[in-house]
Amino acid sequence: MPRPQSRRDGGSLTGVKIGEMSAVAAGGVLGTLGRIAIDAALSGTPEWWGAATLTVNLLGAFALGVAIGHRLGFLSPALRAGVTVGFLGSFTTFSAIALFLTSSPPLIALAYLVITLGLGVALAWAGVALGARLTPRRPVPA
Repeated sequence: MPRPQSRRDGGSLTGVKIGEMSAVAAGGVLGTLGRIAIDAALSGTPEWWGAATLTVNLLGAFALGVAIGHRLGFLSPALRAGVTVGFLGSFTTFSAIALFLTSSPPLIALAYLVITLGLGVALAWAGVALGARLTPRRPVPA
């Protein structure tokens, strides 16, 4: 049975490293602030179509796709977790989608769900492709 890490070993009692937890927490704060900024910027749009939630979820799907496709190899594992789990995890939200869907007329809810999932997956794929193209290529040995 493996020995649990101690704080002296760079870990925590749960096996999650303090640096990664800190990066995810900091990313979470920044993602939340970004989400609030989008909400504020789109506050003049009609509430019935959920522009802010749709915008952050589509932007987040694309950004996560870019991050996954690129692999963010230039960042430490802690910073990668801060960007993906922390920032993008708090920037996007499923709970807001669920609330919007349950409080909307059925046809609007269905259209919103189809648009969110369809465009979200398409943008994630596009992001992965873009991220892969942005990844520096190593020369192939002769």
